[in-house]
Amino acid sequence: MKQPKRVTVKIILAVALIMLAATFSVVVKERIDSADPDNTLPLIDVSVGYTKLVVPRAHYEWNYLTCKKYGPALSPENADLALSVLDVTPGTPLVITMSDPNYIRMKVSRADGSIYSQDYYEIAGSEILTPSSPGIYVYKIEVGYEKGSLLYYTAIRIPENPIM
Repeated sequence: MKQPKRVTVKIILAVALIMLAATFSVVVKERIDSADPDNTLPLIDVSVGYTKLVVPRAHYEWNYLTCKKYGPALSPENADLALSVLDVTPGTPLVITMSDPNYIRMKVSRADGSIYSQDYYEIAGSEILTPSSPGIYVYKIEVGYEKGSLLYYTAIRIPENPIM
C-alpha cells in the first residue's frame, strides 16, 4: 500500500521541480534580455534588388516580464539620426524582412524630397516599389509586436540618370 503512494509523491515532486526550473530559467532569460535590449530585440533587413540598405533603429518600447524598456526617440527631421542615402534603381521592389516574423502589424511611410522632411504618407499594398522620379526618399518603418513596438528609418536616392 505504501509503494503506490510513495511513487505518486515522487512523481508530483519531480513535476513541481521541473516547473520550478522552467520558471527560474524564464525569469533569468528575461532579466538578461532586459539588461541589454539593443542586442535582443528583433532585427530588420531592408533591401532593394541586391542593395542592402542601412536601417538604424530610431525608437523602441518593449515589455519584459519584470519591466518596460524604452529606447531613445530619434528622427532624421531633428537631425539626431544620421541616415546613409544609397542610390537605387527606380521601380524596384523594396523588401522588408524581420528576424522575428511574428509581428502584429507593419506600417511603412515615405517622405519625399529631403532627409529632413516631416511629411510622411503611408504606403498601402503588399508590394512597395521604389519611386520612378529622381530624388531622395526617406522610409519610416513601424513594427508592432505583442511585447512592444519598434521604429526604423532608411533613405534612398533615385539618381537623375540611373544605370540599368
